[in-house]
This record gives sequence, structure tokens and C-alpha cells, in this order.
Amino acid sequence: MQLYRTLSQYLIKKEASSMGIFSGEFYSSDLQKTTSLRVIFPDSSNDVTPIVEGEPRVLYLLHGLSGNSAEWSRFSKIEYYAKKYNFIIIMPEADRSFYCDTVCGTRYFTYVADELPVLCSRWFNLTKDPSCTFIAGESMGGCGAVKIALRRPGQYEAVASLSGVLDYPAMVQRVLDGSWPDMQPKEFQAIHGGSGLPKPEDDPLFLVQKMAANPARPRLLQMCGTEDFLYEDNQRFRRAAEAAGYGHTYREEPGDHEWPYWDKAIQCAFQFFCGMDIDTSPLF
Repeated sequence: MQLYRTLSQYLIKKEASSMGIFSGEFYSSDLQKTTSLRVIFPDSSNDVTPIVEGEPRVLYLLHGLSGNSAEWSRFSKIEYYAKKYNFIIIMPEADRSFYCDTVCGTRYFTYVADELPVLCSRWFNLTKDPSCTFIAGESMGGCGAVKIALRRPGQYEAVASLSGVLDYPAMVQRVLDGSWPDMQPKEFQAIHGGSGLPKPEDDPLFLVQKMAANPARPRLLQMCGTEDFLYEDNQRFRRAAEAAGYGHTYREEPGDHEWPYWDKAIQCAFQFFCGMDIDTSPLF
């Protein structure tokens, strides 16, 4: 905790652009355990020319099922993009929770949606302006990002799902049926209870229809590769959002459920967040 106090004091005295990457551990009241956090600050460097000026925006960037808070730093050029587009990146830990409040009492949704923003604002002197705050993720993280943004309208200006698990009940049913070997039925039973089936508030499909008419709904970018095993699930979400009149942005291109696709997609997300044309703006 002393490390966070020291960094917070430093950031109050200096601009966030003076920093680089920070990682550490702290105790979360909602998780009832110590957890990890990684933060990237868009520091100045000779090898990156920023294309967005001014105070940095803030992005909460969520990891996938088999990853952790370090995966974006390990498998993408996220530090480069943070400098290029001028974003502070907050990368929390969520285990294999699908960003749910579990029946056993570990509250990952509440932690990421409510506790973490308060702590980060206090520790890192972050902006509290929703118009400068965003959330995104890939795969399980895309599910979490959409769910958090739609259940907390007005908290984020925009959200991006990259190959997200956007038909969550369909994914759960695959696991319960034994047709998707990367998870065991007992994992969802530990999250949701005896049946393993989720409640509507954990389902992005339900939420996008419920929130479509809410004027406080965030701008929403949905991206998925055409070779992704979640492509059809993403089409169901796309059709539901369009039928409800949400007004979201959908893009697809050749790509599988893997980091080469997500490394490009996260750049499109940054451009979308910054109000740039994602069809014509160059990728770096």
C-alpha cells in the first residue's frame, strides 16, 4: 500500500505523462483477498510520436479467460498504443470469473465496476469525468466490459468488445453440455450456483436490449474476426443490438480468436474512443 501512496503523491505533483508502467498488489474488500493490478501511464519517449494531445484519457482494459492482468502487456503493443493515443491503461485481475459476483462471495463485477475506479482515482489522481473514461476487453474481457458499461450507464463514455463472449448463456450451456473442453461445468456452478446458469444481469444480450433506449448508454464498438469460434455468438448480439435500436458500431475482418487480431482491434478501439474514423485511420 505504501507504494500506491508514494505514486499517488508523485502524480499529484507531476503530470501522469512522467510515468511508465506500474504493477503492484493490494487488498480488495470486494474480493476479500489480495489482487494484482497493472497500470500504464503514457510517458514521453523518443520512439513514439503521440497523435492525441492534452490530458490523458483513462481505459479499463480487461483480460480473457486464460489470461491475467499482464496479458495485454505480454502479447500486444499496448504500451506503445497508450503513448500513441494518450491513454492511461488500468488492467485488473479477474481470474476465470467472467466478471461476475459469484455465489461463493467473491464479487468480481462489483470490484471492477465500483471499487476499482474509486481506488484508482484516489491513488493515481485520475480524472473523474465520464467523458474521458472508457472500458474494453477481449474474449471473456469483452463480455465483462460490455456488462459493466451497460450496468453502469453514465460511468463510461464508450465500450469496446473484441471477440467478446456476448452470448454468455450460449457459452455457459456449451460448458455444461461438455462441448467446450476449456472449462468445466463446476466452474460455472461455482460462479452462478447449482444449475450453473447465469442471471439476466450477467448476459450482454439481455443488457444491450434493455439499455438500447437509455440516453445514458455508452457508445459501443463490437469487433470480431470471421474465423473466430465466437463469430456466430457475436452475430446474435449484433442482430439483437440492431433490432433494439442501440446504435452501436460493428466491424469484422478475417481473424481468429488470437492476439494478432486483438493487437489490431485494440487500435481501432482507441480510434473509436478518440472519435477518429476507424475505417480510414492508419494502424501502427
